[in-house]
Amino acid sequence: MTSSDHPHPPTPRGPIHLVVPKRPGADLDLLRAKLEGVAALQAHDVVWHVPHQRGDIVQLARDAAEAARTDGGLVVAAGGDGTINAVAAAALHAGVPMGVVPMGTFNYFSREHGLALDPEQAVQDLLQALHAGDMRPVQVGHVNRRMFIVNASVGLYPKLLAERERASQRFGRKRWVAVASAVWSLFRPAAGRRWRVVMSTHHGAEVRHEEHLVTTLFVGNNPLQLDRMGLPQAQQVADGGHLAVVMLKPQSRWATARTVWNAATGQLDKDGAVTSIACTELTVAPASWRPPQVKVAFDGEREWMAPPLHFRVGTRPLWLVAPSPLVRDDAAQQPAPAAAAAETGAPPAPGLIPA
Repeated sequence: MTSSDHPHPPTPRGPIHLVVPKRPGADLDLLRAKLEGVAALQAHDVVWHVPHQRGDIVQLARDAAEAARTDGGLVVAAGGDGTINAVAAAALHAGVPMGVVPMGTFNYFSREHGLALDPEQAVQDLLQALHAGDMRPVQVGHVNRRMFIVNASVGLYPKLLAERERASQRFGRKRWVAVASAVWSLFRPAAGRRWRVVMSTHHGAEVRHEEHLVTTLFVGNNPLQLDRMGLPQAQQVADGGHLAVVMLKPQSRWATARTVWNAATGQLDKDGAVTSIACTELTVAPASWRPPQVKVAFDGEREWMAPPLHFRVGTRPLWLVAPSPLVRDDAAQQPAPAAAAAETGAPPAPGLIPA
């Protein structure tokens, strides 16, 4: 998606509306002191938006985006992919650009867009881009009424997210906790559900009616995450106008371990239990008994939705204030998958382990 496809929004000149999630064990005062210590930020009016409860982040993001629209300011997400999702959805609805200060566990969105992972450096880069008027259009995906920026899925993946959340509450929100809890979950038996799938490769043209028995149906919108799994659809998503669909068949525990290894080493496309394809639209529904709702995961969050589920590429882009040119955190530039994970802090088995 290029900036010529859509009109460039005005450069924000008002206050910085900073949305910060409420996270267990997080020291908000320390974070505030760190960010307010950035000299460039001291020249701006900063409005802090912090929820009283964790579940308040969606409404808080909407309020911040509306405030930015009213006063000509910039709404900024200071958090992980879940917080970025909430702010991005609010910014898209309000028609305002947004900025990001990465503070998540895996930061797939931020890595894809070459954002500094150190919060203080990220603030400096953001303000430099703001002053220069640097913005880029970002493709978003939708599943029914909800927007996603990294991925959305049904089946095993939402269960892995629930396991990760329980582990994080007990051991802390750390990368090794997320990885360990997901691997443990993957080795437990998982029943597959047969799904009826209708795919479109270009807008308005249905080309496939299929049924698949899968434990996970994963729809990706993040080229970096897809590339690190070794899926060729990463390039089509990067070029714009497509989502990547990944379907995982039911397997034994040892076969599942092999699939995890293939994802970790960038060889998922060679796995016989995995089917992947790029499409513009995807409709999914249980093939037999239809439950009133199914659990859907998107960008690390979970929600019950009534089937059928309609996945599609957004018609309008999200405008991201970020330095140009893009310096992508690309695993393909690293010497080997294991070395890439060590050097960048990327998780093993991205896409199977919840982001």
